[in-house]
Amino acid sequence: MGGKRRFGNVRRFPSGRWQVRFTGPDGLRHTAPGTFPTKRDALVWLDVRAAEIARGDWFDPDVGRVALGEYAAKWIAERPLSPRTVDKYERLLRVHIKRELGDVDLIDVTPARVRSWRAGLLAEGVGPTTVAGAYPSPARGDEHRSR
Repeated sequence: MGGKRRFGNVRRFPSGRWQVRFTGPDGLRHTAPGTFPTKRDALVWLDVRAAEIARGDWFDPDVGRVALGEYAAKWIAERPLSPRTVDKYERLLRVHIKRELGDVDLIDVTPARVRSWRAGLLAEGVGPTTVAGAYPSPARGDEHRSR
C-alpha cells in the first residue's frame, strides 16, 4: 500500500500500534478512539469513516458529550427570547429537567429515557401542560422569539 492517501493518515507508535487521524466534514481534525494492532486494521477503520462521510452518514461522536443541563442553559441564553419566556424556560430547566436529566450527556438522551422522565413527572403530580412545556417538540422550534 504505497503512495500518499487521499483521506486521513495513519502512523505507527514506538509500541507498534497504529493511530488514525482524519479531517472531518466539520473541518476539524479527528483521531480514532483507540489505536490498532496492525496497519491494515487502521486503514480499514479509516476507509469506513471515509465511506460514512461520502454517504453523509458520519457524525462526530464527541458532539453529544455535553450535559443536557449545560446545553439547555446555553440554548436559552443564545435565543432571542422575551424576558418572560427566558424566565419560564429557566424555571422549567431548574425545577423539572436538571434534577433527572441535567447531568446526562445529549448523546444518552434517548426517546425511552425522555418517556420515562415524562411519566415520572406526571406520576409526581406535575400537570400535563407543565410537563409538555418542559421539552420542545420539533414542531415548536423557536416560535417564542421576542418581537
